[in-house]
Amino acid sequence: MRTRKEPEQRKQEIFAAAVQLFTEKGYAATTVADITKAAGVAKGTFFYYFETKDALLEAIGRRWTQSFARQYEASEKGTGAVDRFRVFLQLFESDTPLDPLFDRLILERQYQIMDAIWQKMLAETFEPLLRGILMQGQAEGSMHFAGSIDSTMHYFWCIFDAMYPMGDAMQHIGEAQMEVHLSVGHRLIETLLGLPSGTLELLEHS
Repeated sequence: MRTRKEPEQRKQEIFAAAVQLFTEKGYAATTVADITKAAGVAKGTFFYYFETKDALLEAIGRRWTQSFARQYEASEKGTGAVDRFRVFLQLFESDTPLDPLFDRLILERQYQIMDAIWQKMLAETFEPLLRGILMQGQAEGSMHFAGSIDSTMHYFWCIFDAMYPMGDAMQHIGEAQMEVHLSVGHRLIETLLGLPSGTLELLEHS
């Protein structure tokens, strides 16, 4: 008798199979048939949850951002804006299970789909969290930025993009050089938010 699985369990099996195949075989080379075979589901089941392979990849990114939000909310309760921001940045800079997948997408030069996913991740999760931190910092006087919250967020993401460049440039950055990128980026972020020098220093060693 075939065991009936809950929809969430089915989706998790599809996610796990897809991440492994995308990472090992490559995104472009992996077909929907490959994913359904590895997950042990019918093609109809796949298309019930996801319209396309791109939609599945987007859902994988969304699931990670939801996990990020849960970790953040569990860590930031009862703290001031600066402490909340440190938690946000530390989680953002931590290794994630999806890093090998995104490294593979970069290797394949899948920049367009990565940017589309990233923009959705920003809009749905990261920017609302960051906006809340900046609003709190401004209200309590622990952060002092010259422009509006929107312009400050824009400059923050510009700095972050420079710390983690996409494409061929990222492949040629060694560990020591990455530490320099982080250190310079953290100093710029401190200046942007009007934080005392060294506020983000410990993040580089945690």
